[in-house]
Amino acid sequence: MWWLRARGTATPKFSKAAEAFGAEAFALTCLALELAKADDDFASSERTRLEGDLAHHFDLSPNQVAELVAAAEAFQSQSVETFAFTKALREGLDEEGRVSVIETLWRIAYADGVLEGQEFAFMRTIPAALGIENHVSEAAKRRALTALGLA
Repeated sequence: MWWLRARGTATPKFSKAAEAFGAEAFALTCLALELAKADDDFASSERTRLEGDLAHHFDLSPNQVAELVAAAEAFQSQSVETFAFTKALREGLDEEGRVSVIETLWRIAYADGVLEGQEFAFMRTIPAALGIENHVSEAAKRRALTALGLA
């Protein structure tokens, strides 16, 4: 699988979780975790938002979400390759799916009510990496803020 080949540090646990949930779910989870941890504070509100969005987007049970997040966290503890994750999402999703990813990431970034500098920097790079134009990302951001009651 692309993320295992890219790292050369594959373990059966990672490949089982990634195969079970799909490349897009695994990639989104890894990106979302990177974003949520960008400010060195993975707030419970961010975790709750991430888990809810994963369950909704990929039709996963709470146990499946927990397994997916745990596998992504373990994978990320070795190192992070944002490019591989954005590439998988760009190649695996149509534009509507990629915009949905951006909106999900904006909801996670604002889940604690504050956009930290590191989160802002992260969100400045991801839309372009996913092939999403800035004005489309800004519209996704507005929808995310509205959904969170922050608009």
